Amino acid sequence: MRARFGAKVIGAAADAHRLPALDQGVKEGDRITLGNATGEVFETPGHTHGQVAFYFPDGGILLSGDTLFSLGCGRLIEGTAAELFDSLHKFAVLPGATKVCCGHEYTESNARFALSVDPGNAALQARAAEVHRLRAAGRPTVPSTIADELAANPFLRAPDVATLAALRARKDKF
Repeated sequence: MRARFGAKVIGAAADAHRLPALDQGVKEGDRITLGNATGEVFETPGHTHGQVAFYFPDGGILLSGDTLFSLGCGRLIEGTAAELFDSLHKFAVLPGATKVCCGHEYTESNARFALSVDPGNAALQARAAEVHRLRAAGRPTVPSTIADELAANPFLRAPDVATLAALRARKDKF
């Protein structure tokens, strides 16, 4: 990508030692430019120590990486449940219409798990039905929105660190 398109590699300064050579190492509060858009950098440890996300307020887009998925969140590979809880709640205060562009298309399996822990949630039931229709038609389920995630994602809805930790441990064995 660098050679062919002149792309710049931007990544977490804290993880520079294990990433490809970075053109720009970033940390919380830094800004990045993508074309005419300016994004804000959030440090979002939990999945990994150096995880970062990028929020483009003018376009209403969050590149959440492996921190927040549609109806799910990243595994605790290096970080703690407390770190992940704090990271997820950085996203919870963003405008509801913000599009959540996550790192993987896991929504269908995440919906099955979410329904197992929150079966009476009407918003989740509707989202799960929509996900089923989209996947049956071979269509993607992402991006979602912050409002959708606040209504249906059990991890983002967890009221405290202990609940999030219990949910994540349960999902790991689901």
